[in-house]
Amino acid sequence: MKKLCTISIFLGVMTHAQVGIQTDTPTRTLDVNGTSRIRTLTDKSADINYDQVLTTDANGNVDYVPKSSLHQQYVELFNLRTLPSTVINSNTSASTISKQSITLTKTALVMVNFSVPINLSTTASDGRARILRTHLLVDGNETVKASNIYTNSTNTGTNLSGLFYNTGSYFIELNPGTHSISLEGFCADNTSCTQGGNLPGTNFQATALYNNF
Repeated sequence: MKKLCTISIFLGVMTHAQVGIQTDTPTRTLDVNGTSRIRTLTDKSADINYDQVLTTDANGNVDYVPKSSLHQQYVELFNLRTLPSTVINSNTSASTISKQSITLTKTALVMVNFSVPINLSTTASDGRARILRTHLLVDGNETVKASNIYTNSTNTGTNLSGLFYNTGSYFIELNPGTHSISLEGFCADNTSCTQGGNLPGTNFQATALYNNF
């Protein structure tokens, strides 16, 4: 009888107390100072009733977050439909068309798209091929070179003139912090051109994809 009373009192205390395993100072109802193991788990990915995911903090406290909160977050960094009209006369170096500064709160996959209109300022007359190029740079490093090649003589190729578009896309993983994304133009050989403007189809866009898992 005494044993039954002792067990009853012990169970009553257990009902309202914090229990520690390998610790004398539990901080939650069940506090395990060590590893744990579950030998059998059931796949409930198709069961809509299982809509919570267990998670822990740095102290090992186990709680849950709604499954619906775990997603990939798209954040538009900039979206330009007009670019400065940049006259490019140099035969040896590129000119900056647009330079944008972005700030990432954490590591992200950054997607960049661009479509830059190019107008020839003058028509060449020597029949030599020309290159109209647009560079995409991330943190000062060239990543994409989009080009059009034209000639003003039918003897050396199709005689192209007027309006061109250089387009490109790029994906890069960037660390948290501030970064620069810029477009530069280059026209060769000895050809003056204008890159940028507000013509239809002009675009310079960057989007960050954050993984919130």
